[in-house]
Amino acid sequence: MNGQTVEIIDQASTPKTSSVSGSRWVSGVLLAAMVLSWSSGFIGYRYALEHSGVMLVTFWRFVLAALLLFPWVLGSLRELTWAIVRQQMLVGLLAIAGFIAAIALSIELGVAPGTSSLIANLLPLSIVLSAGLIPGQRTRGWQWLGVGLCIAGMLIASAASVEFSDAPLWAYGLPALAVLSLTAATIYQKKTHQKETPSFTVPAMTSLFIQICAALPVFAVLSMLEGGIAPVLSFGFGAAVLWLVICSTLGGYGFYWLCLKRFNMQSVSGALFLTPPATMIWAWLQFGNPLSTGAIVGVALTLVGLPFLRRR
Repeated sequence: MNGQTVEIIDQASTPKTSSVSGSRWVSGVLLAAMVLSWSSGFIGYRYALEHSGVMLVTFWRFVLAALLLFPWVLGSLRELTWAIVRQQMLVGLLAIAGFIAAIALSIELGVAPGTSSLIANLLPLSIVLSAGLIPGQRTRGWQWLGVGLCIAGMLIASAASVEFSDAPLWAYGLPALAVLSLTAATIYQKKTHQKETPSFTVPAMTSLFIQICAALPVFAVLSMLEGGIAPVLSFGFGAAVLWLVICSTLGGYGFYWLCLKRFNMQSVSGALFLTPPATMIWAWLQFGNPLSTGAIVGVALTLVGLPFLRRR
């Protein structure tokens, strides 16, 4: 009888263990995809700047993304209330227009890209500090150790790229404004997800389509101020736009909102700490940029800190 009982217990527990293992594997893949697709934006713009201004390529990036998404979201758009549409428009203005435009403007005003990137990469810290505004998301105990290790790793990895230029002092505030803008969108979207019910959830592609449409007029105006909205008729410009659409828009923002819905904010912010070193390694592989010892040490330190962010 005891042997039969043990066998039954083992059989019952095996699927559960397998399910947990599978869930962790899926979680790891999603977070890794978010990091890589988020890093792809920096790589894409590095290539795009050889063929066009930042605002022009950004405008066409989102025009094409909206056109690609439209056939897939047409049916679900008809089911949304105007209140939900307004919510996602606000998220788009903050998370897309506010974040990208502020960073791009800082670079155009003379802030060194490495310095602008370092300030913008404080986004995960901003998210962690703001997590307490959402019920059940407060950072606690061991998670603070993880935050400290990840910040140290990110700063060590990014330190070599920091430069100071003759840009006006207020221009250095634009990347910080970008961080605050995306953080506000993140908090707002997380609260929106918590209010959703199993019977009604706004599809991820539909949310992203509305967000892009809300941000498009902003980039149209900025592109006009930069010189016009006519696309550059070259292979390089087209390739850069396609890269930014597929990898950085559908991938970057798509995986970001998906991970935000699925995981707590500490897990999402922890993965984002890997973006700077991942970008540096990618730039080393693709463009031959020198890879410093600091970048390697920073990656290692960040990886040590990540497990603590999943503890309480």
